Amino acid sequence: MQKHILVAVGPGNSHAALTLGIARARECNARLTALHVVDRMPFWAISSAQYDFGAALAHVDELAREVEKRTLQAIRASSINGVCVTMDLPGGTTLGRVIAQAAREFDADLIVIGRTKAANWRFWEERVSDAVSRHSNRRVLIAANHAGNVAPVETKATPLRFTIVDSTQRVTSP
Repeated sequence: MQKHILVAVGPGNSHAALTLGIARARECNARLTALHVVDRMPFWAISSAQYDFGAALAHVDELAREVEKRTLQAIRASSINGVCVTMDLPGGTTLGRVIAQAAREFDADLIVIGRTKAANWRFWEERVSDAVSRHSNRRVLIAANHAGNVAPVETKATPLRFTIVDSTQRVTSP
């Protein structure tokens, strides 16, 4: 049984992960920490620097505020014990490593994260859900974000499809 659940949220429609995390927290009477890691230098902001770098960074800040607002609304509507934590992505590290490290620091029993369809044009990048599972010694619950499956803020009974990945059962090869 989980006592503390960490849910990774972001601007990429992580409604399924938040909804699943809230449902699991309600089911286990667990605390919930929604973690939003903000990348202040995303690839698209750097590529638009020649046009208006300040506007690109303002857009990043606006997205971060919107994610935090939406997450807090969902937590309040669900009446569970939960908080939303927003932090910047440190330079030289990946999102997956930061989420795994946050789970250790917050002493979370379970990490809930969304999985989106892989982008074919960025095939060299590892999915965040795969990286979290690989870098964490916590259980990872992956909620699939299917196109058109956007859950409203009201988080009562939303049908979800999900995949359970137990990262504690990994076998390391010699």
